[in-house]
Amino acid sequence: MIMKTIGLLGVLLCAPDFAVTLAASPESASQDSPVITGTLKALDLSKLNGQIETDLKQTVAFTIQNPDLFKGLSVGERIAVRLDEQGRAVKLMAPSLPELPVPEK
Repeated sequence: MIMKTIGLLGVLLCAPDFAVTLAASPESASQDSPVITGTLKALDLSKLNGQIETDLKQTVAFTIQNPDLFKGLSVGERIAVRLDEQGRAVKLMAPSLPELPVPEK
């Protein structure tokens, strides 16, 4: 009985990691790839490219690997995108809060 409980506990603890491994593509599995957060400045699904303007007013261009990730988005929305080494958007995530300006005294 104790061995069954330990075995079941081991399976349950490993299940989330196994599910993430199955769901993640090899390219998106790298945690070293950058996440760009900002406002969607340009999006062209027919040409598979787009641009984000970061909170620091830098423009970052990217290519789109999977157009379904960007369906329903429009220019001006706040997004966060994980890019691979070639500048391709491999994951679209919930954006973080924007940096707020320092209050004036």
